[in-house]
Amino acid sequence: MAGNLWDYNPSVLGFGGSESKGSKRTLGIRDKQILYRRARGRCEACGRKIEFDEMESGHKNPASKGGTATLRNSVCICARCNKLQGTDSWATFMRKMGKPQTRSVTSTKKGGKKKSKRRRTNTGLFELPKFDLPEFDVPDFGV
Repeated sequence: MAGNLWDYNPSVLGFGGSESKGSKRTLGIRDKQILYRRARGRCEACGRKIEFDEMESGHKNPASKGGTATLRNSVCICARCNKLQGTDSWATFMRKMGKPQTRSVTSTKKGGKKKSKRRRTNTGLFELPKFDLPEFDVPDFGV
């Protein structure tokens, strides 16, 4: 007998296995906050102001065509534009939208890497959006 059912490799059966163990398809919360801040709270495709919880992270080079989930390959985009983009690259999508400029906020200039003159402060390089938390009463247990 071959062994326990749990001993089989799922990639042999066609479940998962196409991605390496360390790869991921989405950005973490911290990366999304950085992306939102860099885009100044606007969709990079249509320019509409969006809230943080409405934001989706689109890809310049889609995952279906070998793109990775990194800040360099991601754009801050609204749900409508993300659906319209589908599996098109960022440049193709922007041409379809009729926008001659195909660069996003995260793109570098032609001819090399972008040089930042931003100084690092004690508070860090980026500031996160402030979230208002609801106040609640804490019961006094007579301590």
